Amino acid sequence: MSSPIHAALAEGAVVVTPNRRLARSLHREFDLAQRAAGRAAWPTPEIVPYAIWLETLWKDAVQADVVGDAGLLLTPAQATQLWRQIVDAVGPSLLDPRGAAMLAGQAWSHVHEWGAGGESWRSWRRAGDEPDDPSVFASWAEAYLAELKRADARDLAQVPTALVARAGSLAARRRVTVLAGFAELMPQQQRLFAALVASGADLRQLDTLTFMDAKPSRTLAASPRDEVAAALAWARARALQRPDARIGIVVENLAGRRDEVVALAVDQLCPGAILPGAMLPPAPFEISLGVPIASIPLVVTALDLIALAESRLTVGAAAALVRSPYLLAADDAWALRASVERDWLDNGYREVALGDVIAALESCSPALATRWRVGRDTLRQASRTSPRDWVDAWRTWLTAAGWPGSRPLDSSEYQAREAWERMLGQFASLGAVTSRLTPGRAIDALRALASETIFQPEGSAAPIQILGVLEGTGLAFDALWVAGLAADRWPPAPAPNPLLPIAWQRERNVPRASAQRELAYAEMLTRRFARAAPEVVFSSPASADDHELSPSTLILAYPERAPSTVVPTWTQALAHTARLEAIADDRAPPLPETGTAPGGSRIVATQSDCPFQAVARHRLDAEPWLGPRTGLSPQERGTLMHKALAVFWASVENHAALVALPVASLAVEIGAAVDRSLAELSPVRWRNVPPLIRTGEKRRLSALLDAWLEIERARPPFAMRELESVQTLRLAGIAFRLRPDRIDTLATGGVAILDYKSGRVERPARWFDERPRASQLGLYMLAQRAAAPETAVRAVVYAQLSPGAVAPAGLAADVDAWPGLTAVSSVGPRGDWPALESWWKKQLGALAAEIAQGHGAVTPRDSPLPCRNCRLYAVCRIQSMRHVRDSDVDDE
Repeated sequence: MSSPIHAALAEGAVVVTPNRRLARSLHREFDLAQRAAGRAAWPTPEIVPYAIWLETLWKDAVQADVVGDAGLLLTPAQATQLWRQIVDAVGPSLLDPRGAAMLAGQAWSHVHEWGAGGESWRSWRRAGDEPDDPSVFASWAEAYLAELKRADARDLAQVPTALVARAGSLAARRRVTVLAGFAELMPQQQRLFAALVASGADLRQLDTLTFMDAKPSRTLAASPRDEVAAALAWARARALQRPDARIGIVVENLAGRRDEVVALAVDQLCPGAILPGAMLPPAPFEISLGVPIASIPLVVTALDLIALAESRLTVGAAAALVRSPYLLAADDAWALRASVERDWLDNGYREVALGDVIAALESCSPALATRWRVGRDTLRQASRTSPRDWVDAWRTWLTAAGWPGSRPLDSSEYQAREAWERMLGQFASLGAVTSRLTPGRAIDALRALASETIFQPEGSAAPIQILGVLEGTGLAFDALWVAGLAADRWPPAPAPNPLLPIAWQRERNVPRASAQRELAYAEMLTRRFARAAPEVVFSSPASADDHELSPSTLILAYPERAPSTVVPTWTQALAHTARLEAIADDRAPPLPETGTAPGGSRIVATQSDCPFQAVARHRLDAEPWLGPRTGLSPQERGTLMHKALAVFWASVENHAALVALPVASLAVEIGAAVDRSLAELSPVRWRNVPPLIRTGEKRRLSALLDAWLEIERARPPFAMRELESVQTLRLAGIAFRLRPDRIDTLATGGVAILDYKSGRVERPARWFDERPRASQLGLYMLAQRAAAPETAVRAVVYAQLSPGAVAPAGLAADVDAWPGLTAVSSVGPRGDWPALESWWKKQLGALAAEIAQGHGAVTPRDSPLPCRNCRLYAVCRIQSMRHVRDSDVDDE
């Protein structure tokens, strides 16, 4: 700390800073100076940000009764809410009303801070059907000012102008006031300070930077990521050399890169973080930019509980809520509560209401379900109109719902809860500008306030401070690194407020108004950073996003140091020093010799497609995660089709009965079968399917059955022999439980085996690869021959029941068995039907042996790629799956 500021604080002066971070820094330095002087206790210095100082002056003016009839000072939350109401009520239809209100609030502040003190927006009003943006803002500003007058209030942007005329009555003029760290003063500030000085106030402007002999340098890194990594490694080295040093890292565009910077900082500065479940000491770094409190998990749970009580949540949000650690008994019950998400997805939910969640919790967490039911009933009885009513009701509901949980909160969580309570207090204060809120508007306003409330937990004075450009301005360090100063980013491009006339902004040198303004401001900040520490490093990346970058011209005057090298992370360093052992683990435990293979015929088919898929899906029960859906899934459509055909043939039974049915009677039979099949899905599932889809599914099934039965009519006479009967086949020492869809007895002798497919199937010419493609029919044929060796199997058929492509695809021993099917002698193993049986027994036996031995290598067949139907990429990690799309997936 500079000695003039130190001396002023010792005399009891008020120190005013441009931001909260500089105020905290000066507090810390003052405390260190008192300890260094040997003092054990001292008065707390009054060091406040400019906004807080303005509020204090206004309170003094109100107490002195010199502010007239507008003594209410709106909080930022109240002013923001008022702007939203103005934009919603006065403005035209907008795509982003919230963004427009934010821009309007910024424009209002600019007008007062950089204007001449009058209501200059009135001159921007323009008549006509299509007013320009400044004209629209002028109408909003008039409405906003009228609302302020109606409420006898002012906002913070108006306070300095109002205080200028009352400077002589303010208590501030009787105390020494030090303006510390202000890089520039706005015209409004200049007028206020001049009025205070003229009224006799002792007002001093002092600089916080005293390192006039600083030695700045510049360096280059390969990429923005390498640049930040190099800065962190540099800071770590300085901190190890001097544990008491205060080290700063300023990152241009820190707001856009916060997550990346934090991840690198944890990796570089907190090596213990790579150990799972480790109890870590406080991090040696702090980052200046907080995050919206709406993104803090503790608050996310509270917001979702409130939203669920009044409306609906998406399945994903509701599932995250019920397994939240901030509910009662979460540590013991979260796994059971997590299961409700799969139930919702199975039943086709896209959104759930509170009643749905309570019903789902009855089976896995009945105590919580009871609390939520009682809390819901209490909430419904509460009066909820004004913002304060809503806050009282929400607090009651959260307590009844068991928030924030059973376990003690850590420091950061406790601070988040305190910040949440303060935010609720701000929401309750919105009653000054809005007296009534509907449930939808109340929740929207609460979420908006939470998204704008920045949360930054207070911690210990970490030696390494990571800051944005504006937060770092005015702070002094023992060592400072300023990163991201490439020519395309520094100075930044102008970005004037679109609601204010460009000429007006440029004439008054409003921030971001022009390239000249940004250049001058960046030059000034660069000079201040250059003397903010004895050692200062400026850096820039050599390339980003595949294009080369140059250092900003504002740092070229400083001497260049050696280029920054890529610093390995702790994980990389450990990996490079460890000797790794590679193990080929592509076998599951063998199946018991007398056991039964899981999955029936499907495990053989998937073993042929990819051995790993067979192990993962049928032995490990791995399934692709379901996504929310509006209609029926391919699996559900296939189930309905199988059920409809089973019901139909259970009634009709044979070819003669089918042929004898009149057209009208056939339609009745089909309709009855379809209606029975639709009952296969639960009522809960149908409630989540639009009625139009159910009607369309009934028509689809009816059309499919009608088209397929026309094909069945043309067959030679047959009788349905078995319908979905269970058979057992032993291959390679293990048993396979099979369920063929249908087995028909042919009038000319023997049987035909049918398997229904709701998707397209391959023609028989492609069945006989080294890995069979029709393994189900082969298994059914071998099982039938084993069960009834005296009965010949004369046809095996896939019934393709796909809209627009209803047709049989199969093999026949002769033309009399099923005319139109492919002759066995023309495909596959050249020869007769016994040769086909022998080939299938050999090939399917080999697959069964692989299954029995646990063979599970990731080796999908080349074409067609079975991975498109597998969707277990996250388990097998096969890299070639990057090109697979959901649209490539077949119906079945």
